[in-house]
Amino acid sequence: MSEVRTQPDERPVRAGAANRFRGWALLNWVPIVLVFASLLVTGIVTARHTQALSPLDEWVYYDYTLKIPSQGIVRQGESIGEGALEQMSCYGDFFGQRGDPCGSSYSDVRSYPQDGKTTADIYTPIYFAFTWGVGEAIHAVTGLKFLTAARLSGFFWLSGGVLVLYMLMRRFGIPKLVTLGIGLAVIASPSTIWSSTYISTDAPALLAGGAALLFAFRAIDRKRGAWWLIPIAVVSIWLKVTTIFGIGLAVLILLIYALWRRKDQPLERDHRRRLVVLGVSTAVAAVAAEVLWLGIHAAIALGPGPSQGLAAPFSWRTLLDLGAIFLTPGPLMAGGWNAGYGLPNLLMLPMTWVPVAGIIGVLFMATRSIAVKSFGIATAISAIAFAPALFFAMNVVLGSVFPVIPRYGIALIPAFVVAAGLIVRNRLGTWVTVVYGAVCVVAIIAAALLTR
Repeated sequence: MSEVRTQPDERPVRAGAANRFRGWALLNWVPIVLVFASLLVTGIVTARHTQALSPLDEWVYYDYTLKIPSQGIVRQGESIGEGALEQMSCYGDFFGQRGDPCGSSYSDVRSYPQDGKTTADIYTPIYFAFTWGVGEAIHAVTGLKFLTAARLSGFFWLSGGVLVLYMLMRRFGIPKLVTLGIGLAVIASPSTIWSSTYISTDAPALLAGGAALLFAFRAIDRKRGAWWLIPIAVVSIWLKVTTIFGIGLAVLILLIYALWRRKDQPLERDHRRRLVVLGVSTAVAAVAAEVLWLGIHAAIALGPGPSQGLAAPFSWRTLLDLGAIFLTPGPLMAGGWNAGYGLPNLLMLPMTWVPVAGIIGVLFMATRSIAVKSFGIATAISAIAFAPALFFAMNVVLGSVFPVIPRYGIALIPAFVVAAGLIVRNRLGTWVTVVYGAVCVVAIIAAALLTR
């Protein structure tokens, strides 16, 4: 008599997997929503962009991206390649088509901006290699034009940024609904629209600043892997030098926390020493990374770069004015009030309050946490002193100065919004934050879909 074999019942296994996934989703619903919102905003807004280039240097960034597979790096004094020349001639930027007529030889390079020479040589290839790789993959799968596909790489930087922001908020015990509302507002901010839906070296700054802050607090909290702050600082500098503001903030927090004189919360000498060593090592590594790149940049240069007409004489009045440039309207508003879509100023107005409200709120918060106090003091110093310090350093090193603009402070956005989250203490404030963030996201998506 033959033995009848039966298949094992897989239903309990499937039910268990489904329950585990449901439990994971319920636990992590806020970061899931934030990543999905990032995808919606970057995907829809990018898809609605024309082939005209952003006025924020996208022309030279597009040229660098196109040259990645053939030469890997762009050098000072190098001419813009044919692909980017054609893009400018046929589609132009926000100022219209420029250069030779579309379809011509594009040989009269002097008819293009900056005499047809690149200004993207100051950057390492890291950002552009990533943009090219993502762009090629999306182009191959979807058939989208390469410029659009490359712009979509901004989603990955933005989603990484909001995930790190979520982890920071959880570290400070900020409620999930507050985190959701603030995260949605960041996703819909003018800064995000300009940096994450075009090819822009500002795209990694949110992630870089948030990661530096997160690992600084991992060190304070005695968690493993805090030493990753050093390579994070190096890579951030090689992505964009203005991430030095976020790195500087992280270093400042470590030093203030370590050197704070305590009576009721004494800090062990070994822990204090580790924090000081980590902070100093991070600062040294960041500066060394930039010096190394400047040496390479100078060694491979083909000739002088184009004059952009931005250099100006040093002014003490300008230096003092820069003390407020990251405070109001602040880096969240970098790129303009209406994000290029004619949105009402009233909708964006609360975003201009975030840095000042957050910093003042944390500085005067009734807390015994030395970590929070150190964070508040360091954030205030960074917001007020870092831009003037850069301006003064340029004058000393270069003998002239260049404009320091709000978008250079994007790496400080994680600190500003965490500070704002810390002062939302009641149910009304929580729901106002959530509704405001959701309205901003809906408004940006609707404006993108309705604008032609």
